[in-house]
Amino acid sequence: MRALLIAAMLASGMPAAAQAAPKPVSALDRCLASPDGASTMGQIQCIGDAVAVQDARLNKNYAKAMAQLTREQKDKLRAAQRAWLAFKQADCVSLQDDDWGTMSRVTANMCVLDRTTERADELADYPDR
Repeated sequence: MRALLIAAMLASGMPAAAQAAPKPVSALDRCLASPDGASTMGQIQCIGDAVAVQDARLNKNYAKAMAQLTREQKDKLRAAQRAWLAFKQADCVSLQDDDWGTMSRVTANMCVLDRTTERADELADYPDR
């Protein structure tokens, strides 16, 4: 009985320990925390570097998806990708306005990063997402 109680106590503490594990620090987080990330332009550069990484991942996943499709399926994915690109551009541009201050540029660039990362994730599992 005592062994069962100890096992239950240990098992109940495991989720709390797992939740306490620190989140890995990304290259973007490191860049933003550095002196280069202290200015608006520095933040935009940090985000731009992260966008380049995600854009390369997106392009790799897109090419992989296209390689396994029929001609008709490729046409559909190509049309969807073009529509997604137009949406991403319009959506993120809508977040930037000089009347809102320079941080709106950071917000718009983060939008590009977020949308690009999401699309790269979607294409990684295409068509099984």
